[in-house]
Amino acid sequence: MSENKNLRSVIAENPLLILFLGACPAMGATTNVLGALGMGAALLAVLLLSGVVIAALRKAIPERAKIPAYLIIIAGFVSIVQMLMNAFLPEIYQMLGIYIAVAAVDLVVFANAEDGADAGVGAAVKGAVKTGVCFLVVLVVVAFFREVLGSGSFAGKDIAALANYRIPALTKAPGGFIVYSFVAAVVGNLFGKKAEGKGAACAAAGIGCCDCCNKEVDE
Repeated sequence: MSENKNLRSVIAENPLLILFLGACPAMGATTNVLGALGMGAALLAVLLLSGVVIAALRKAIPERAKIPAYLIIIAGFVSIVQMLMNAFLPEIYQMLGIYIAVAAVDLVVFANAEDGADAGVGAAVKGAVKTGVCFLVVLVVVAFFREVLGSGSFAGKDIAALANYRIPALTKAPGGFIVYSFVAAVVGNLFGKKAEGKGAACAAAGIGCCDCCNKEVDE
């Protein structure tokens, strides 16, 4: 029972599907499954590295300097990940283009870093893994439908049976919003139901992980 509740909590509070944080890379990096995997892996690496460093330095960073300090640390790790991808995975790097750099100001990364700074290194690692893996899974799911149905291929390899049944619109921005919206709607319907009262009010406001929601779900 506890495992089911934890799984539901992870899915229902996914920042990409519930709070719509990080929707920009979800739109731009999901026309190809390989690109989605690359973007998800890059974001996971940035989440882990920045979260650990910020959590370790939380006592040394003055309160009034937190936001610029967090941004500098996150941007530094994003630049490192960019250079490594450009050196070792140039094809995927070219697919992602500017969307890797967008991670430097991605609210998913910033929110995770802020939570980790308040909770410590261990909690930062746990939160980064949970958020990063969920983000990666969502990107791959969206990319799967967009590439298979839109391009008639998977991971860049053509699927002969779909050659005459492609929907090119799905590879464009409107198609990305359509697929993303369907995935968010399905997940929200299956896992996003909150208890009535305060929990429902929080969910309606888009605050999937506030204290009152957690309290209602636990009850």
